[in-house]
Amino acid sequence: MSYSTQKVIEILEKKGFVAEESEQFDVLHFRAPGYKEIKMKSDGIKHYFKVLTKFTTDVKTALEWAGVDKLEDVA
Repeated sequence: MSYSTQKVIEILEKKGFVAEESEQFDVLHFRAPGYKEIKMKSDGIKHYFKVLTKFTTDVKTALEWAGVDKLEDVA
């Protein structure tokens, strides 16, 4: 399922993540206490997530890798 960048940010914020924009390469860094950092870059069509050394295009997978338990409310 494809989401707009704003929708992805809302999903991550609902889980307690705060977005910080990187000064290079238009990468957003999402941080939340107790979870691994999620980095996101978008090409305008797809969103690319990196958690540690793993890459995915699925926000739900990125949240799982970051250690988020309750994903029922993530469409």
